[in-house]
Amino acid sequence: MNNLSFYQKHKFKIWRNFSYIFFLLIFIFFPLFHVVKLDIAHGVSYLFGQEMPATNAFRWLILIIGGISILIIFTNLILGRVFCGWICPGGFFAQIQEFFRKKSLNPKTKKFSKIKYYLITGLVTTIFTFLIFNWITDLRAFFYITNPAFKPLWIAFAISFIIFYFEMFVADKWCRVYCPTGIYHKITPYFHFVKPVLVNKQECSDCKECIKACPMGLDPRKMAYINDFDRGIQACIECGECVDACVQSQIPKGKEPVLKFVKDIHNL
Repeated sequence: MNNLSFYQKHKFKIWRNFSYIFFLLIFIFFPLFHVVKLDIAHGVSYLFGQEMPATNAFRWLILIIGGISILIIFTNLILGRVFCGWICPGGFFAQIQEFFRKKSLNPKTKKFSKIKYYLITGLVTTIFTFLIFNWITDLRAFFYITNPAFKPLWIAFAISFIIFYFEMFVADKWCRVYCPTGIYHKITPYFHFVKPVLVNKQECSDCKECIKACPMGLDPRKMAYINDFDRGIQACIECGECVDACVQSQIPKGKEPVLKFVKDIHNL
């Protein structure tokens, strides 16, 4: 039992990152290969490689936004906030940033490490902002001063950069507190098909590793029983980090993990 593989100790993190990367690749390559793309700098748009007037793209944009909204409501009704925990590209970037934040912003880190975090945040924010803008324009327009969209694009980029820099700087806190999509998730109808639940309270060592691992700042041992906007199951993104943490904590002690995903909590 003690000699678990890396996969067994980090099962949910591994599958979650695979999912994040899959949707991130879609996020990058769809506009890159003109599957869906709006190019406001040249007044055109693309759908499955076919060029059309930019005005046509707005109809598709409305359909896409509407489809995503319906998808969010649908997944909430069945699985809870899996969009935040397994799909959202912003969530993936926030996860990366949280790793650097914990390494760089703590009482023991030196001033140089903090400066390095500011620079890393700037780099990650620049990449993320350009990925966003790649959906709405040809990125080459940023480097041709003769293009009429040159100045408006840089103004929009600067405003977006400031917003996204704040998002990246606070990392997981963005998902917990500020994200508009996350708030939308919380207020839409929801039902969690499975929930992280403490299945054996007597065997819990109160190590609080599950709490430390939760990106939403929740107590996974209690949240399934709490119907609350911020502290209860509505805030859970089903990431499985708490379950992985429990495995890593309990197995070395010769005990079975006591935090698991279960369907029915009424019989516990």
